Amino acid sequence: MASAENIAKKQKIVESLGEIFESSGVYLFDYRGLTVKEMEELRNKVKKLNSNVKVIKNRLAIKYFEKKNTDIGRDIFSGPIAVAYSQDNFVDMAKVIVEFEKETKKIEIKKGFVENKLVERDDIISISKLPSREQLMNQLAFSVVMPLKKFGMSLSAPLRNMLILLKNLKDKKEKGGKNNG
Repeated sequence: MASAENIAKKQKIVESLGEIFESSGVYLFDYRGLTVKEMEELRNKVKKLNSNVKVIKNRLAIKYFEKKNTDIGRDIFSGPIAVAYSQDNFVDMAKVIVEFEKETKKIEIKKGFVENKLVERDDIISISKLPSREQLMNQLAFSVVMPLKKFGMSLSAPLRNMLILLKNLKDKKEKGGKNNG
């Protein structure tokens, strides 16, 4: 029989799973076949995104979702499962996990949670193909600046054309004056 201390410890772990599964991006993967060095390499890549990778116990994850009264459980949490989770960079995190799966062929992405919604493996791969936040910000800036730049150019075009016309007229008069004199 489990001691009260052991039960309290497991309840704390179940509660701490809430921090993981409440993240904006959580990706579950089977890590069988990874060496310690490869797992450390994945953790380092993930940490660069201010994110984390953690191996979880299926039993405790199932208990967490039972407490939440959801039908998520045994079908997802079977076999060795690790989670990669991120609060802010879930698109970049998906890119790292998908790329790592392609490189090593030793992990298998199962499912995930994006914005607290269960997503399938194909959805995670689709998310990994989205542009990063930096790229989106650059595209937004470009889409704001370009129309303004074009507007400014169209406003200055008549004035520029008038200056070119006056310069050409002046050059023509100067050439005409030199030929007559």
